[in-house]
Amino acid sequence: MPEPTSEVLTLFERVVADLMAAFDVERPPVPIELMLQRPRPNMWREVNLSELSLSFISIEQPFSPRMSVARLLARHMCRCAWGAERGLAPYADDDDAMRALARAIAMPRHMLEEVPEAQRSVLTLSTRFEVPEKDAVLRLSELGLATG
Repeated sequence: MPEPTSEVLTLFERVVADLMAAFDVERPPVPIELMLQRPRPNMWREVNLSELSLSFISIEQPFSPRMSVARLLARHMCRCAWGAERGLAPYADDDDAMRALARAIAMPRHMLEEVPEAQRSVLTLSTRFEVPEKDAVLRLSELGLATG
């Protein structure tokens, strides 16, 4: 499938804002694992990460396992009633959309915009948000934010 459209990315931004508010997340790194393990009422069912097969976890770059878990969270969000109410259900089987949603979860727009432009180097953002550098580059590109 093609890369998500700007309308889809805008939808993801709204849903991620709801997610951050539900979990009272104000600064990076976003507690992705905690969100999966302890969802708020009427979200997805709890996920015991220790029971998962590690075969789905990517280890190609630092923080790659964390992005694998973010994609798992994105899929759970799309397949639960909470996500369906927010318009996510059509994207549950779209790998490109899941990757974009996972990046949005790990690097919420408002948190990125709070980083001064001069400090938006890929390495700095990768470390601050605990995401692989390639995902930081893609996320900045999706948002049209400059790196310094």
